This record gives sequence, C-alpha cells and structure tokens, in this order.
Amino acid sequence: MKGLLYRWVLLTASVAGAALVANALSLAFVLHVGSAREVAELFLGSAVLALANATLGRVLKLLTLPLRCMTFGLFSLVINGLILLLVAKLDYGFTIRSQNPLAEWIAAIVGSVLITLIHGLLRALVPDP
Repeated sequence: MKGLLYRWVLLTASVAGAALVANALSLAFVLHVGSAREVAELFLGSAVLALANATLGRVLKLLTLPLRCMTFGLFSLVINGLILLLVAKLDYGFTIRSQNPLAEWIAAIVGSVLITLIHGLLRALVPDP
C-alpha cells in the first residue's frame, strides 16, 4: 500500500512539473492548482491518468502492435498523448485546451514525454520505500 501511495505522489508531482514546463514553453497544457480542492483534483486526475494508462493504454498498445513495430515504437508517443488528452478533457487539475486541434495534440505528446522524463528522474532521485 505504501508503494502505491509513493507512485501516486510521484505521478502527481510529474504531472504538475510537466504542466509547468509545458506552460513555460507556451503549450496548451495548463495546471489548475490554487487551493486545497484543486490540489485534491490534481491527485484525482493523476489517479485517473494512471488507471487509463493501465487499462486503455495497454489495450491500444496491443491493438497497434504492428504499427508500433513499423515505427520502431514511436507510435507509442501518439498513444500516450491520446490518453493524456482524453484524461485532460475531464478537467481534473490539469487541462489541454487550445483553439487549434494540432496545438492540443502537440501539447499532449510533449506533455506525455515530459511526464515520463520527470517521473523517471523523480524515481531515480527519491528512494523507493
């Protein structure tokens, strides 16, 4: 149970960090944290993101296996961006909104890469209990 809570907190910090970096890059990935309620929503959003990644992400990656093999795994970036975009539409602590749909896709793909990088860095720096 402690390990699950540890990974949840690291994922939430990764989402927050990725949103801040993406916002600094003028992308449409926006973090909504100003009160305790919004922080709780961010934790809920990161839990929904983890659940969507564990279920829908695995199914999509299995269904697109030939395409991922042809692109040497780069299509996984599109799948991860799609899942992040779908969860962001629920507006639980973070959103990806733009007038341009291409800008939303770019923000989602860059955001998913940033979440992966920050999460990996945090797991390397913070010892696992």
